Amino acid sequence: MTPSSNTYFLDTIGHLRSHEEMLIYDRFTSITTKAEQAVGEFLQQEYERERLEFPGIAPNFEQSAAIWAARTVFIAAQLLLSREKDEQDMVTLLPAYKGPMTPGAILSADLCLRCLPDVIEKAKEISPDDPLIQLLEAILWKWHYSGIGYLSRPGEDRAPIDNWEPIAGNGCLLQLYVDRVIDRQAITLAKGPILRPAIKAAMGDHSAYFWKEL
Repeated sequence: MTPSSNTYFLDTIGHLRSHEEMLIYDRFTSITTKAEQAVGEFLQQEYERERLEFPGIAPNFEQSAAIWAARTVFIAAQLLLSREKDEQDMVTLLPAYKGPMTPGAILSADLCLRCLPDVIEKAKEISPDDPLIQLLEAILWKWHYSGIGYLSRPGEDRAPIDNWEPIAGNGCLLQLYVDRVIDRQAITLAKGPILRPAIKAAMGDHSAYFWKEL
């Protein structure tokens, strides 16, 4: 059964959060304001659940960032099948986030944006020259907390990451970033001047044994 336009977005994001995979239908569907509101409320509940495991004081949920990220991943996945869209269409459909990149925005967006690397990989399988790939990678370079692991792969370090201020200035986000870098063995990021001291402190005397490249 095909969901209505008001539940299509929510159903897809709910499935993404539950199963870490996207539902992709055979038609491109616009997102209504009502659907955005429902997704925003759902993602706030998801954030409140996740923040229970955050270290220290968690930043507040930022609904606008969460909805923007959900739209980005949702539309990117639909574009995998919508081959009638050209590059300019893609740029229009995938606008940049207009709010400030705060710690709360980064963590709120990550609820969905962490799945963007999987969409990129699928796009590469379909067509390695697809302009959608570069558009999505540009988003990950800016929202690099969600790209840890993907951005550290060979050949994926083509540009420097320079927007460290929100991460370095927030203890909760910095620790979450360090934990994800360690978990995914993202050595390129780990060697940076912002993260290396924090990673060494987190690993203590075991760093040389568990991660010799650091």
